Amino acid sequence: MVARHCKEALHVVVERKTRLTKISKLNGCTAVRMTKREREIIALIADGMNNKEIAQQLNIATHTVKSHVHNIMEKLDLHTRLQLSKFTREENL
Repeated sequence: MVARHCKEALHVVVERKTRLTKISKLNGCTAVRMTKREREIIALIADGMNNKEIAQQLNIATHTVKSHVHNIMEKLDLHTRLQLSKFTREENL
């Protein structure tokens, strides 16, 4: 996964309220920037919601949720929702 100091950098960047989605260097680590919508979806996945429930909660299409989930997984180099949920709990996101 990501080295400990990189996780801390990621945590800081994920918390920032920015629309930027580019990957940037921070303290020698690759830090991932999440959009506000991606942060919302991460929180809802961590709460155990499926794509349909997330779509209804946010008033967006299920396909849009799937796209956001795909982008999140790519940015964090994760492969399953379970990994994403575990990551958010470990990092207190």
